[in-house]
Amino acid sequence: MRNNRTVSVSVWLVLSAVLVALLLPEALLPTADAVSEPVCSYRNSEDETIFLKYLPLLRRGQDYVDFGKDGKCLKRATCTDTFKTIVEDCAQHKIACANKDRFTGVFPGCCLKCP
Repeated sequence: MRNNRTVSVSVWLVLSAVLVALLLPEALLPTADAVSEPVCSYRNSEDETIFLKYLPLLRRGQDYVDFGKDGKCLKRATCTDTFKTIVEDCAQHKIACANKDRFTGVFPGCCLKCP
């Protein structure tokens, strides 16, 4: 009779451990969610909100290039270390098909459609 009782206690302990392992992450989830990272936001040309982060280890913010419906870029939004969004307009850059190759990255070279 002791063997059955020992097995019952062992099964109960295992089931309890599994239940605790399954429920513990859910119990901790609200406290983990309470702390959120600050982010920057940008409203693109299609009226969608884009969220950008500042990456402190890289000392650089994420950026987002806003392409219009025709595929030509309109603006670039960048998140700063103070979590402010800096928006550059294509019109701010003196770019033409002749000097497009001098610019590194997607922006502002995407402001033009060259043959």
